[in-house]
Amino acid sequence: MVFFTENPKFFSLVDEVRNRLPEYQVDSGLHMVMDMNTHKMWQTEDEAIRRLEAEGVKKVVIVPMYLNTDVSTVDVIKWVIGCKVEGHPEQSDYLGDLVECPGEYDAQNDFCSHMGAIHRRFKPFSDMQFIATRAIDYHPDISKVLLERAQEFSTHPSHEVILLVGHGDGDDAIDQDYRNNVLAKYSNDVKGMGGFYDVQYGTIREDWCDKRVGAVQEIRDKINTAVNDGRTVIWVEVRLASWTNAHKQEWDTSDCNKLGTKDLLDAGKYIKANYLLYKPTALADWVVSMVNDAVSNDQYVHCPCSN
Repeated sequence: MVFFTENPKFFSLVDEVRNRLPEYQVDSGLHMVMDMNTHKMWQTEDEAIRRLEAEGVKKVVIVPMYLNTDVSTVDVIKWVIGCKVEGHPEQSDYLGDLVECPGEYDAQNDFCSHMGAIHRRFKPFSDMQFIATRAIDYHPDISKVLLERAQEFSTHPSHEVILLVGHGDGDDAIDQDYRNNVLAKYSNDVKGMGGFYDVQYGTIREDWCDKRVGAVQEIRDKINTAVNDGRTVIWVEVRLASWTNAHKQEWDTSDCNKLGTKDLLDAGKYIKANYLLYKPTALADWVVSMVNDAVSNDQYVHCPCSN
């Protein structure tokens, strides 16, 4: 079972995973698309759960297709598959950890509204047991994908600076932890495997105006410093299904919608590589490893009948 955002290449990934796991029923659901007014949308997560249940599935491994486990989007997944907590319906018990709806809880409908989407618990309409794997975080399979993205545009590695740019988070502690424990490791891996002059990293923090100014300034400084040193810069997105909008936004600190790098891109100061989902087969290795680990650990959420 895979959750993700709507992108045509995603379904190629699902097909690849299905081919690699013929002994499993593999389905997909889009995690952040349910309509706020009608509570309906094509290919949503609960529709996928209903299909699996109709096929007689009893246990479901959910693979969150996000780059960081410690974010609210993954908390929502844990919330929807957890057990409702008596006396605190806005919370779910997920394997002994209490997860509170990270957005706005609708007590009348038992919905969690988060980042423009509605999420409902699975238990009212499903008796299946669930477990969610970790998100991508750091994994050597993904280091190889990032290397491939850089090499598609590399001509003289020893003269090139690779810039790994992640989305980042509004919470300073989460953002710094992601930089230190994920991006830094990817940077070391890619530099060691690719023979590049240097591999640097940063986050864009584009959803938080007050954080974005400093984040984009840091990225701009890295690009300008490398170019002034005579290096070629290749910007590699550490993202799954889209490019940051920074590439088409001018630099103007007085306007949150103009905190970008378009002037640097237009001037040819860096090359924009493809995003992570560009080749779905490369991600399939990671998905299969997550599923196999989850099944071997055999930890599934089992809610009492009263819930």
